[in-house]
Amino acid sequence: MSSSRPLMIAGLLMLVAVPAWAQAPEGWTVPRTADGRPDLQGIWASDSATPLQRPAALGDRTTLTDEEVASLEAHAAAYTAQGGDAVFGDSVFLSALASLNEPDAPDGDRPPFWSYDNQWMEGRWFDNRTSLIVDPPNGRIPPLTDEAVARNERARADREAALARPPRGVTEELARLDRGVLCRGGRLPMSGRGYNSNYQIFQTPTHVAMQMEMMHDTRLIPVRAAGQAVGVRQDLGDSYGRWEDDTFVVETTGFTGGISGSSENVRLIERFTRVGPERLQYEYTLDDPSTWTRPWTARIFMRPAPGTGFIYEYACHEGNYAAELSLRSTRAAEKAAGQ
Repeated sequence: MSSSRPLMIAGLLMLVAVPAWAQAPEGWTVPRTADGRPDLQGIWASDSATPLQRPAALGDRTTLTDEEVASLEAHAAAYTAQGGDAVFGDSVFLSALASLNEPDAPDGDRPPFWSYDNQWMEGRWFDNRTSLIVDPPNGRIPPLTDEAVARNERARADREAALARPPRGVTEELARLDRGVLCRGGRLPMSGRGYNSNYQIFQTPTHVAMQMEMMHDTRLIPVRAAGQAVGVRQDLGDSYGRWEDDTFVVETTGFTGGISGSSENVRLIERFTRVGPERLQYEYTLDDPSTWTRPWTARIFMRPAPGTGFIYEYACHEGNYAAELSLRSTRAAEKAAGQ
């Protein structure tokens, strides 16, 4: 797809500025609940097009110009209008960036699209930032430790060995399927940027509940001064929250198998702050010395979700044909091969 001009890549480091849309309008004050805490309640959409990590092509640039952002938006709008595959996560930004820098490049040289059609597309919005990661300053996930590299290699070898032999029954065969195919609950961090990337927050003086539309899980976070010893590990971990001025801070440990490539001993620190009438700032830090050489932090701005004011039930299990069809297609392939 052509564009007005290629995106020029500058090598100069640009200072991070608070974007205009993230600044509270003059005279706005943080809404508060009856107990005086900031009111975080509502349905918030995590639909930023900004990539998690800064693309290598952008070098040390932390921001884009307004003209460059407009070109990215135009490309994304044109792609949406023409239909075709849906694009999720970083793919929206990366495909637009590739088209602006190499307008004549074949589609095969651009980031791959998902095998979903255009009806799965949700509106993405661009800002001037080049990465969601704000620390380290290079906008990249820190290098893996030697321990993590060895752990990943062992896990890869174990997976290959397991797949090399026939599964011992349907239960083991199902366990090999992707957790998304199995509708295995929500995921942390709450970074969204796919479809159903909406989060509804409820507050009381003693608890904050966060309902995740995708997989329809709800986090019930007690508000208390300090964490307690982790008991049973869970996919969503064990969380507790506290208020630091006008920011709600949540610490979570006790994950089953870790998150985002970490070990199970990772510590997730999330910060929720109202920064405008239609802006919720969500920051998360992943700290796992056995996985990364340093902690890293991402910052996402969420907007009120468009729609009717409630989250529809994400009835994944009730309408899930993926697991059954995966097994059926495998049986058909085995029959065709004479097995």
